[in-house]
Amino acid sequence: MATTDAHDPYIDGSDETREEFTANDFRITRALDSLLISAKAIRSDDVAAADIVARLHTLRHLLKQVGHDV
Repeated sequence: MATTDAHDPYIDGSDETREEFTANDFRITRALDSLLISAKAIRSDDVAAADIVARLHTLRHLLKQVGHDV
């Protein structure tokens, strides 16, 4: 009876990539939160601040769509 090798480089590679992908979630979240705080701190131009906040929310939504937990 032939034995099969349980090692699958494709699966191993996809698991490793997924780990790296999710490891970045924390850093992405911190960067988005920092930008959001900065945008809300803009006092001289309410329209620009609101535009930046809206773009950050859109970016967060798009990142969630591709699987990030941000």
